[in-house]
Amino acid sequence: MKPTAPSAGPTTTTDGPSSAARRWLLAAARHALAEALGVPGPALEPPPADPWLDAPARVFVSWHEGARLVGCIGTLESHATLAEAVEHYAVQAGLHDPRTPTPLPSDLPRLRCEISVLTPPEPMREQGLSAITAALVPGRDGLVLRDAERRAVFLPVVWEGLPEPAQFVAALCRKAGIDAERRGPWVHGERFFAVAFAEDP
Repeated sequence: MKPTAPSAGPTTTTDGPSSAARRWLLAAARHALAEALGVPGPALEPPPADPWLDAPARVFVSWHEGARLVGCIGTLESHATLAEAVEHYAVQAGLHDPRTPTPLPSDLPRLRCEISVLTPPEPMREQGLSAITAALVPGRDGLVLRDAERRAVFLPVVWEGLPEPAQFVAALCRKAGIDAERRGPWVHGERFFAVAFAEDP
């Protein structure tokens, strides 16, 4: 999360949790999923001293098996602390993402965890898909698209697979069920940044 946002972008400027806290969060996510799967393992070590762990946070947790997404679930609202949210969404993403098959306990060693800590989403000055698309900074911006009751979110990491803004926005419209051709001029966007960290492959 760097202080390079445009005037319409988020204003939170921080580098996120310390390296020690990131390692602990990844271990905590794996420990939580292992417990939910009934896989025995070592006890989780006490957390390091880092105020980020006890602060309310917006966070998404993803599990991957190689290039395949196993699950990704999180929240845009900061209700729980970062430590609590990571443990909760580690289980939700691992076992309860309706888009993907539920992994077996034997799959756990092959799963890789990624955690994204988000800034608060802020409304974009631009309205309509064309203007929103033109205002995006590839590789940096996370995006929420809204059209009436329809809403969907892409984390900044999604740019790795959809590097062109038009592709990025079109795919997010499909995810939200937004008819881009008919509803495009009325779509609203919210931009956010994220600091992401993952287990080694």
